[in-house]
Amino acid sequence: MTANEKIIALVKPEYLEKIPKIFRKHATEGTCNLIAREHPALYAAFEGDPSAADKEEMTKLVNGIFEQRMKKHKFL
Repeated sequence: MTANEKIIALVKPEYLEKIPKIFRKHATEGTCNLIAREHPALYAAFEGDPSAADKEEMTKLVNGIFEQRMKKHKFL
């Protein structure tokens, strides 16, 4: 399992369901690239086996990003 797959697994399923399928890959890859760029240490933890604290922090981060972008595009 790649770091991106581990990160996207933490996203609330209802968020992913509301994103049209044609945009889903772009949305998930863009979010993972943003996290890798702005939070390199946290992203690096997901390239291996992340701790429970890392998972909790990443869950808050990735769901916050999705929520913000979905409100921007009026999906929420």
